[in-house]
Amino acid sequence: MYLFSTIRKKRAIKSYIHRLGNDLYRRYGKSEKFTPEQVVKTIHDEGYNWRHICYAHSLYVSHERFDKWHKDQGEACDYHEMREEIANSHFGGSLELLNSSSLSGESEINVVGVESESN
Repeated sequence: MYLFSTIRKKRAIKSYIHRLGNDLYRRYGKSEKFTPEQVVKTIHDEGYNWRHICYAHSLYVSHERFDKWHKDQGEACDYHEMREEIANSHFGGSLELLNSSSLSGESEINVVGVESESN
């Protein structure tokens, strides 16, 4: 059971990296960060796996808004811990690469160990 949940989580994060930024950009325009509500609405409307939405928030929402939203929801998610996990599993452990990547749909990103969705 644990193996399948790990695979589903990894796939969800991969879709957030490869597609969610494009969808946010298309819906809300160019932005360095989006609101938690914009991320939630896009994930719901576009049919993404919502069970790992905290990871999407850690990619596309500012640290301050991430903390406020999760506190208001009564969830104990750690922004830095989640970004470190994403960096380790999708960016070869490089937080610098994750931080410098364009996740907003403006350019193709090179994700270590994950083939492009267009292949």
